[in-house]
Amino acid sequence: MGNLGKRHGSWPQRTIARTLASVCVAGGLLSLAAPAAHADDDYPYAWQGQCPIVPQEPIEEPTPTPTPEPAKGPDAGDKPGDKADPTPAVETPPPPPPVLDPVSGHLYDPRGPKPTCAKWIWAINGSIGDPWGFVLRNCTSFVAWRLQERNRLAGFSNSFGGQHWGNAEHWDDAARALGYRVDHVPAIGAVAQTDAGRVGHVAWVSAIGPGTVTIEEYNHSLPGGYGTRTVPVSDFRYLHLDDVAPSPLVGSDRPVVSVPDRLGESWTARVDDGGTLRVAQPGRRSRVVGPRGGFSPVVAPALTLDRRGRPWVAATTRDGRALAGTVRGARFVLRTVGTAAPTSSPALVLSRTGRPVLAAVSPDGTLTTRRFTQQGRWSAPARVGKAGSWATHTAPVLGSDTSGRTWLVAVTVNGGTYAQSLERGRLTRLTGPAGSITSTPALSVAGDGTTRLHQVSATGVLTVRTLAGRRWSRPATLDGDWSTYASPAVGDVAGRLVVAVVDRRGTLHLRAALPGQRSRVAPRLRSAGDPTRSPGLVTRRNGGVFVVSLGARRAPQARLLTRPASAVSGKISPTRGGFTP
Repeated sequence: MGNLGKRHGSWPQRTIARTLASVCVAGGLLSLAAPAAHADDDYPYAWQGQCPIVPQEPIEEPTPTPTPEPAKGPDAGDKPGDKADPTPAVETPPPPPPVLDPVSGHLYDPRGPKPTCAKWIWAINGSIGDPWGFVLRNCTSFVAWRLQERNRLAGFSNSFGGQHWGNAEHWDDAARALGYRVDHVPAIGAVAQTDAGRVGHVAWVSAIGPGTVTIEEYNHSLPGGYGTRTVPVSDFRYLHLDDVAPSPLVGSDRPVVSVPDRLGESWTARVDDGGTLRVAQPGRRSRVVGPRGGFSPVVAPALTLDRRGRPWVAATTRDGRALAGTVRGARFVLRTVGTAAPTSSPALVLSRTGRPVLAAVSPDGTLTTRRFTQQGRWSAPARVGKAGSWATHTAPVLGSDTSGRTWLVAVTVNGGTYAQSLERGRLTRLTGPAGSITSTPALSVAGDGTTRLHQVSATGVLTVRTLAGRRWSRPATLDGDWSTYASPAVGDVAGRLVVAVVDRRGTLHLRAALPGQRSRVAPRLRSAGDPTRSPGLVTRRNGGVFVVSLGARRAPQARLLTRPASAVSGKISPTRGGFTP
């Protein structure tokens, strides 16, 4: 309080006492009881503490104004014995009550300017540190609070994991040193970090839009205060310490899905960026199936052929429904089968009886399967595992082995990978590292009848498991540092099993699908450089094998990987995958 008197002159003690009574005194220091800067500002030290301020000039008191003498009448005059008039009275206006500045934490005279912090450091009871080892009301302190309260990252502090996190500019280095993923793909609850500025800056990601990210932060636009901004994604890098949820724009997408027919050609299906489902018969242009613009553009459809050669397709709508159906007459007829997360594709396969089976993960993370019955309708859902336990940004996988058994593979919210034979079998957790919850595994059957499962782990390691009877092997590792957002695609190219996979930088690679083998095709392929976009493989009997990825304009582009000798006739050779983008 001595600083107040020195800056603003002496105020009546009663006035100061009334002012102190009108605010909350916490720990001996003033804190503002007024509304916070934003309704989401639950930081426990909001508006608490005082910063050192720039010295201010004292307020000049106004010159007292003498009270004018009353006018005298015409007969007025001095009489014997009259005393001289006293000195005119002087009225001094009372000073206004002091006002508390919430930014600096100091009282000030409203007749002068507000106090200005000399340093953006606030102290409570002489201490500038918070319980987590960061400076009060700074960006690092606020994000540490958010990580514990929203992300439930217990124990996060300035010495978390044995690292010194320090200023914001060092946070990405500390995260990498502890093995956390640091990239340019935001997620809800991720730490947005930049080295820009004197000591860098960190914020907490609260929302994500197309090309933008909304952050919550402290000590940026408002000194020592809370704020939100929506900025381009490229303004920050993102630290994934314990995300609340993946980006709603990251799903189990592919530029195209395909299924071979009996002639060695492939039906294809895809959902374009506008949300329109398109299905193409071999040698024909694609046609629109279902409502235009009604499907989620961040997930791929599912496609299979029944024993009569009819295509069955399933896709997820924008509003979270799984639609499935087949050709009736000259057109596709889709029906609502159940619910599906808008970021997760349904899975579709023929069972041993020759009827379709569908699997889908609901928006709340519940995995169910349905069968198409002899009566021509879908069965009631059969729940798999615990309700609410499955990842909603990766798709379940259905496939058949050479014995005709139908296998279901799915990933939990914690990255556990489970497999089950739907004919008779129990849900079994597969050994190996935690899987990525934003990358869908690939189930394949090689030419020799071997069934394999390729999967990207939570740390970007590509693994492969082999099915022997009813048992899955321990995972073998394929070299590389792979994107945890893109899903691998596996197929037979030139007589060898290959996998198309995207690395952390978004570069598409084609490599041998088994450890110790080498691929006969170009290892790197041109792509859009987006680590969240998965590749697809399409086979044409007279055209060869094509890998499909998104081009710079986000339109599917196909590259010929290999073609049979019979595909070349004179000067004519195929250059496209045979489907209409």
